[in-house]
Amino acid sequence: MLLALLLAKPDVVVRRPPRPLPPAPVASVRILDGTLQRGDGKSWKSADRDFRIAPGEGLRTSGDGAALLTFPWMHIVVADDTVVGLTPSTVLSVSLARGRLQEQATAGDILKVVTAEAEVRGRGDVVVIRSDSPALTRVSALRGWFRVKSGQGSLSLEGGQAAVVSADGAAELVEMPTPPTGLSPGSDPLYVVQGRSAPLVWKGSARRYRIQVLSLDGSEVVLSREVEGTSLEVPGRGLGTYRWHASAIDDHGVEGAPSAPGLICVVEK
Repeated sequence: MLLALLLAKPDVVVRRPPRPLPPAPVASVRILDGTLQRGDGKSWKSADRDFRIAPGEGLRTSGDGAALLTFPWMHIVVADDTVVGLTPSTVLSVSLARGRLQEQATAGDILKVVTAEAEVRGRGDVVVIRSDSPALTRVSALRGWFRVKSGQGSLSLEGGQAAVVSADGAAELVEMPTPPTGLSPGSDPLYVVQGRSAPLVWKGSARRYRIQVLSLDGSEVVLSREVEGTSLEVPGRGLGTYRWHASAIDDHGVEGAPSAPGLICVVEK
């Protein structure tokens, strides 16, 4: 009996390595307009309420959609017909596959924005636009300082400067289109009953414009939309006073600095 116990093989315990925990969410997402999908770049599902996003996840807005991506120190306005994602790497960055985003930092450096043509990093307020056909990345520094890195080197942008990076990595400084003028409503607010639309009108020579409606202090974006022509009707949703501005987009897809703001006041009756 003793010999049998000595010769018996001990039970083999197979320990499986623990499954890695999924990345923790690092930012919140709020739908501003239209519809929004979330996914991993391969599969997408509709989102109809606010949620949080983790590295490795992406967002895709509809042709009339917009979303606000908020971090503790900055926020990103994701425009219509845009595909963005948070990279799954240890060094967090934003990947822009198509469309437009605007990053605004309240303190320190913003996240690095990566496209197929360039990397953008700095501090302040910047607009990055990417198209597939032609394959171009357009960078407009509205405020602050930014470095644009491409396959052929890098260049620096200060507020009021813009650059275009082509598919071969060539980057060049370009002029921004001039801001629109003659906003109506302007500094005298337009009063609109909640639930009705507010007509916005401006003057400019560009074919396309970016219109944004913000909170009165400018810290929160309520609506962001690209339009053709020089007028737009926006819905009067929440009660309160809002500011709005228009930015011209030239024929090369470069966005200019925003106009002086106009005011909208949404009232009950």
